[in-house]
Amino acid sequence: MPLGVCTVTKMTDEEWQNLYENFETTLLLGAVDHIDNLRQHLGDGENWEPPQIRTDLLKLHQLAMDVVNNGRTDKAQDFFDLANDLDMQIFDITEELKAVQNTIDKLLDLYPESLT
Repeated sequence: MPLGVCTVTKMTDEEWQNLYENFETTLLLGAVDHIDNLRQHLGDGENWEPPQIRTDLLKLHQLAMDVVNNGRTDKAQDFFDLANDLDMQIFDITEELKAVQNTIDKLLDLYPESLT
């Protein structure tokens, strides 16, 4: 094909009907809501401060150095409490991303053969 020439591939009427009957576009708006929920975990703070989860992971590392490497067992409670808090946050993040992935998978399951 010469440069500058573009061909447009079009789905068939049957493929469109299948897409129309099997995919609800509002699912994509739900995916946007899930991404918005992630912003509270992963978005920058005021004055371009890094996300709190990053700060918490660095704090967990410091506590790990204290407890694991230096035997500071008096900090073990803080260490495991923070690890538990991070685990819950990461679980929430994972669930939000799974919901977005499920939406995109539903759409891609309907990928028209004529477009491949």
